[in-house]
Amino acid sequence: MDEPVLRIALISPHAFPPGDDVGRAVQAEADALARRGHAVTILAPGTGRAAVDAGRRRIDALEVGDDDAISPAPGAEPLFVATSRALRGSGPGRRLGGPIDAASGLEVALSMGRFDVAHLHEPLAPSPALNALRHATGVRAVTFHRTAPLAGVAFVRPLVDRALAQADIRVAESDAARHVLQGVLPGEYAVVPAGVAEGLFGPPSDIPGIVIVARERERTGLRFALRALIGIDPHAIGRVTVLGPPDAPWRTRNAVPKVLREIVDVIPDTGPVSRAEALRRGRIALLPTAEDATGPALREAMAAGLAVVASRCQEADDLIGTDGGLVVQPFSGDAWADAVRSLTAAPERVVALGDAARTRGGTRTWDDVAADLDLLYRDAGNRHKHDAPSAPVFADLRIRTGPGLTPADLVATALDRGVRIVAITAPGGIEPALAVLRVAPDRLQVIVGQEITTRDGVIVGLFLTSPVPDGLALANALARVRDQGGLTMAPHPDSGAAPPAEALRACRELIDCHEGLTPARPAAQATESALLLRRTGLVVSAGSGATRPDEIGTAGVMMRPFVGPEDFLEALGDARPVRRRRGLRARTPRSSRRISQQN
Repeated sequence: MDEPVLRIALISPHAFPPGDDVGRAVQAEADALARRGHAVTILAPGTGRAAVDAGRRRIDALEVGDDDAISPAPGAEPLFVATSRALRGSGPGRRLGGPIDAASGLEVALSMGRFDVAHLHEPLAPSPALNALRHATGVRAVTFHRTAPLAGVAFVRPLVDRALAQADIRVAESDAARHVLQGVLPGEYAVVPAGVAEGLFGPPSDIPGIVIVARERERTGLRFALRALIGIDPHAIGRVTVLGPPDAPWRTRNAVPKVLREIVDVIPDTGPVSRAEALRRGRIALLPTAEDATGPALREAMAAGLAVVASRCQEADDLIGTDGGLVVQPFSGDAWADAVRSLTAAPERVVALGDAARTRGGTRTWDDVAADLDLLYRDAGNRHKHDAPSAPVFADLRIRTGPGLTPADLVATALDRGVRIVAITAPGGIEPALAVLRVAPDRLQVIVGQEITTRDGVIVGLFLTSPVPDGLALANALARVRDQGGLTMAPHPDSGAAPPAEALRACRELIDCHEGLTPARPAAQATESALLLRRTGLVVSAGSGATRPDEIGTAGVMMRPFVGPEDFLEALGDARPVRRRRGLRARTPRSSRRISQQN
């Protein structure tokens, strides 16, 4: 490939290994993008303790500076990183991520993983993934696989609109889906139809046979389709294969009328391989519900060369057209019985419809999908280069230094932990900060600061060119910082030496930012407090207050690079407070002990 390799994160709210259509589509898409030479990571909830622990170890390594901890080599097999434990969802094979650990794991992965593309699938699924997408540093894309979840959007419309506004690319799988989405969530949508696994489907059986695709758990569509077969010559029908839901195949068999049980076989749908096995057993495919007529089974039945009879919906109309099969009004018994009877009586028509179906629906593979996405990613990436601000980096905005923290140790530790901006704010003057500035390489930005003791308590000056003497009145000390073009910061109340609230209120016009997060409090509580301060309109800073190497980077902000004090303050206004330490994500005591032993 002549184009540069992309680091791509495909985000699924559904668990991996995949057990539903969305997860399997994500896996197929990831494999195809990797075949194009990209470095592809799947971020999703994990099933199984081993997968979850492995994902946490990778994210831990990313937090302490291993930039490649969650990304494979270009062109290698996609890497799955579990960002949380999976919780059971409402459908068969559908498991979603727990909200607390999923949010924190995704935020770290997206903000620090250096992904060129973050692509979220099924953004309206009950998951924190859509909100976490704002932490991505590259192109942001979303794909809507189903339009059914749109029914509840009205209740949270402002939140959804705000979250989707950050997406550079919105993808719908069909023109019909795009039309529905634009009506509910206005915006521009690219249509990227899903693919089928190349070489897996077909040819159809050379003897009569009917495949009923009825994967919904209530089996209503199955019962309806089977009733349409009663009264038709069994020899013309041949064997009937039911592709049912993955769970409880005995319930599927119990839904078969006694008059048909001798000719019916049941295959649970466990993915494309099982669907291919079922579709090879017949010449005619029945898809009695709109849910299955809009899912992957319709495309795969057409790719396998079967004559399809599908429930009428806009997606089926568009895909089947006038010659790729029959589209019948849903749950119209006479119409379905007539359609099946007409096909079983005309084998030559079945062959003609199957050939047309394969031409219309069976030529698009997942490699074609990957090629379309590649173009969308690169086009959005080119727009980013001209329009988007620089990717955020981690900044520790209060390092106090100490006897056990030499400038060389400070610089080495900061770089090792992925810290790219440091504010050195030692007491007693600016010489400690200047010493760090002298030894820091270009890739570590150093803000020269000082912790200043006033008559009312300690305040912090940033971007200083000369020291500020201790012992001044609070207002005078703040003015000394401002006079030399610096910025002032009020320390966090937990620091113990911060001025009282009354003194800070009296000087509020002279205070540029407030320290809103330190490592002193539990992680969730500290982050929530910082976000509350931001919502009140304050500019919030955060730093570790480190005096030892092991404390550097334990608290800070994700912010874009800046030039000078004014740009720093503007960038800080959009920054995200971050608490970085082991234990940030929810864990059971048992798994935490095991991880520490393995490390």
